[in-house]
Amino acid sequence: MSPKPTMRDVARKSGLSIATVSRVINSPDDVPAPTVEIVNAAMRYLNYRPNINGRRLKMRHTRTVGVLVPTLANPVFATSVQGIEQAAHAEGLTVLLTSSNYDPDREMGAVSALLNNRVDGLILTLANADNNPVVDLLLAEKIPFVLLFNQPSRADIAAISVDNAQSAYDIARAMIECGHRSLAMVAGRFESSDRSRQRYDGFRRALADAGIKTDSPHLVQVGFGETNLIEPLRDLLCGPAAVTGLVCSTDMLAIAAINACRAHGFSVPGDVSVGGIDGISVGGLITPKLCSAVQPTQEMGRQALAFLRGLITGQSNPQSLLLPHHLSDGESIGPFQRRSSTRI
Repeated sequence: MSPKPTMRDVARKSGLSIATVSRVINSPDDVPAPTVEIVNAAMRYLNYRPNINGRRLKMRHTRTVGVLVPTLANPVFATSVQGIEQAAHAEGLTVLLTSSNYDPDREMGAVSALLNNRVDGLILTLANADNNPVVDLLLAEKIPFVLLFNQPSRADIAAISVDNAQSAYDIARAMIECGHRSLAMVAGRFESSDRSRQRYDGFRRALADAGIKTDSPHLVQVGFGETNLIEPLRDLLCGPAAVTGLVCSTDMLAIAAINACRAHGFSVPGDVSVGGIDGISVGGLITPKLCSAVQPTQEMGRQALAFLRGLITGQSNPQSLLLPHHLSDGESIGPFQRRSSTRI
């Protein structure tokens, strides 16, 4: 059996110093992004895992939990963190928070930084819950963790989510029942979010169940946090096969899509119906009020902490739970109306 790779091996493979490799592992935000990528690539190539278990054996419980989310710019994550913090305060726990900016390569460094701060366990939203080196590491080192919003395929991982595919299915179905047959999905990039891909799967299933051709359903992938969809949606809205319904993988993208529809001269929902997924409060403040598949995000955060507390105190069987979602009474989905012409 070949010896386990060391930090020195990573340094040699990446052409950098051991000190630099250590900084990338422990404080990635303090290191230039290109250097972080070089070190992460070397660690992946060598299948190197930071040795964190030795440090953990020396420490007692600190009554501190670490939380990693993709961003706080999206209210859905901010609300879930609020739920975590409320439950933590009631338990006398401290929460340490960091974000990955939807970058899978930042996740390992962020988790290592939280563990260096001696957290007792972790609540994580990852880009991809399956085939993820962070999950492999935490399982191997027996570190308590709960996934939030992710739906892993493995049954031995604690996770709290809604049914992502069914959420998109229900929004698409609402449009189909209003007479829409030409639908498209606006989704965050799949490599940054397994939730986005699962929601696309639900969208496709809704079309198939309605007998709508699904050989090449319309799909536009955009970066998370994208606020200007005028150009990305031009062909979908103004082309010869213009769609009349847009299912968006998040509410933030749905709000941006409504703005793009208006910029191209279309009304919502008169010309185009738009629906989102998340149920953020700002969706109820815009005109038209956004129709969304609402997630109980604050309760999801509270439940994630409850599951994590159980794992920290010795519970051996990780629990997973899908909480129910519901469609809001928004006004952004309306009856199909045939257009007399398309804009250009």
